[in-house]
Amino acid sequence: MAVVSVIRGWSDALRAGHVAVAARYFRIPSVFFTGDGAPIVLHSVAQAQIANAALPCGATYLSADRRGRYVNALFRLTNRSGPGGEQGCGSGTGQTARVNFLIQGGRIVQWLRASDEPGDNGSPRTPTSPSQPAPATPPAGANPAV
Repeated sequence: MAVVSVIRGWSDALRAGHVAVAARYFRIPSVFFTGDGAPIVLHSVAQAQIANAALPCGATYLSADRRGRYVNALFRLTNRSGPGGEQGCGSGTGQTARVNFLIQGGRIVQWLRASDEPGDNGSPRTPTSPSQPAPATPPAGANPAV
């Protein structure tokens, strides 16, 4: 699917330290939300470069599935070079992270840090409470073939 090509291209560019290239994957304007503070609207390529440089980790694409209008992508965090990567990824290296992407016309319109899910980073894949059995089928709207 074309959206996965955009996600992979963005993550490959950032991991390689090419912040300016990673920034060009964003449509202007676009929304960027790291999970801390309020979402920010990127009104220029320079702001997109600053937002990408603020991410200390690189990311290797692992998988994605469609969730309504978003694509939820799972990444393995890595160290990266380039602006913002000098301090390293620290304890995040090797952990996973999720991002909800809204992509239109081959550009990222929304980049929203998403919550970890069961099974991410060594957490149990199924709820530990017997009153909450694991679902037998994927959630509505999930498309593992993205």
